[in-house]
Amino acid sequence: MACSSSDESAALKEWFDDQVLATSYGKTPEEVPVSMASFSVGHNNSAYAIGSYAVLGDANGVEHTLYIDLDSLPSRTWALRADAVFYNDIYGGSVPEMQLEAEIYWLEETEDLVDSVWLKFERPFLNSAEIIIDNFSISLPEELPDSKLLVAIKLKPNSGTVLRIEPKSIYDISGLKRVAQKTRITDDCERCLYSGVGESLFVSFDKINIDKTVVFAQLVLPKQSGTAGSELELPIPVYAIGESYRVDTAYVNENKLHPNLIFSEGEDLKLQVTNSLRRGKFDFIFILGPPMLIPGSLYFYNSIYSTEKVFSDRPAYARYDFSAMETAKLRIWYAD
Repeated sequence: MACSSSDESAALKEWFDDQVLATSYGKTPEEVPVSMASFSVGHNNSAYAIGSYAVLGDANGVEHTLYIDLDSLPSRTWALRADAVFYNDIYGGSVPEMQLEAEIYWLEETEDLVDSVWLKFERPFLNSAEIIIDNFSISLPEELPDSKLLVAIKLKPNSGTVLRIEPKSIYDISGLKRVAQKTRITDDCERCLYSGVGESLFVSFDKINIDKTVVFAQLVLPKQSGTAGSELELPIPVYAIGESYRVDTAYVNENKLHPNLIFSEGEDLKLQVTNSLRRGKFDFIFILGPPMLIPGSLYFYNSIYSTEKVFSDRPAYARYDFSAMETAKLRIWYAD
């Protein structure tokens, strides 16, 4: 109201004063250097049942293994289908031909276990063999017995490839009862944040004395150079979450990239943290969002029209290194 009004009468100023509202806003922000008081990375590495789609592979320090519960093994060839949603968006419907080395492990089972117990996979595998996944087709080794089995499949380490698999092709396998997936972080990067694995980076800043009304606040973080760690070579947004709500978005305006996109142009990440600072909160959770294809055709997303294209449920398996994040800058625009 103060910005839009051209009435400079004493009565209007008195009304603003009574409402404890500022009558002008500063255009130059105050910049506060902020040291990282603490940070921690949270990652859930427990196995989970496959409900929508499956992935298998090893890329950017993240390994995905499939676990399969079999009542019998009537067929020695498994023909998996590529995830049409993912490959249509990335490759225009054409699935790239891939021949990948993999390992298969198996363990003979004697009883049926409830899901919560089965998903722990506590017994060690006693047998293994090398296999080839040829364009989503698997020829099983002859030594694999036709009995009740727990089977695990994973690509050879450092394959740099993640296969997206449609669930129907998995459940079409004869004798199959259930499928699970387990994701494991394989590298030792202490300040890396991984996309597509439900991981978050918690950062807590030292409290700053704020004695004015915050109009806008922006957290500026140093950005790594290059695209190392980007599986799909696509921009990925960083979200800053405070008080259980998302306080930043990554919409694209007039084909310009948003400043909180990683693996894209720019030296800094700029995250909006206005709502949190207005409430005196200095704890944030960073997560990596879904990949974006830019530029894209105009489409309806999140109740607004945007020129960005977002994979709503198909993540990129990427790693972003926050090792340079020793210090950050907090830019605050105050009401005068």
